[in-house]
Amino acid sequence: IVTARQILAGRIGSKIWQKILTTFFLISLLIIPSSLQTARLETYPLDTLVEGIFDAITPEVMADFQFAQIIADGQLVYEGPNHEQVYASEDRQEWTGFSYQFAKEKLVIRKDADVLAELSYQAISSSDFSSKESLSAAISRTWFQENRIAVSLLLIGVSGLLLATNFLLLIVGASLILWLISRTKFFDFKSFGEAYQFSLNCLGLPTLLACLFGLFQQPI
Repeated sequence: IVTARQILAGRIGSKIWQKILTTFFLISLLIIPSSLQTARLETYPLDTLVEGIFDAITPEVMADFQFAQIIADGQLVYEGPNHEQVYASEDRQEWTGFSYQFAKEKLVIRKDADVLAELSYQAISSSDFSSKESLSAAISRTWFQENRIAVSLLLIGVSGLLLATNFLLLIVGASLILWLISRTKFFDFKSFGEAYQFSLNCLGLPTLLACLFGLFQQPI
């Protein structure tokens, strides 16, 4: 996988199972740093997975909650006015779309009648209500920490699927182009398998470098 002569010569002789195994190996090299980066996450933006989830937190809501709430010992005390879709009560209210129920010991986030999350106040402080950005960040951080395993597996699965799909599209597309060109006798590829192995050899060193850079927190 280092010199052009070796890359070209190495296209011959490999079996189908060796091509498949090498393909999975190279894909795995890309997934490893992505998985390690996900494992190091302390938070993840909730609105990246659920679009529009923070739209109900308006400036008017923040203006009231900023000065009329206290969080102590994991409990919320709120004496200000309630708003549509954002309210402090022990009783559930019916709203269309996203709604936030700030109960005494937990925050319940709903989409229509479905509960999306139930979050404690242990990792949320009164200072997090200073702005929509800080409150959104605190909710995302709490949600991620309370669902860390499931969310991490989801992120690893999605990133792994994207990396594998991109890799396969690249290598199959390149191999197909090389194989079609070889039929015009410009290149000495006798089969699609040779073109595929040649493409694997070409991607060997770049994939190793991408894996190495990924271990140092560079995004793949």
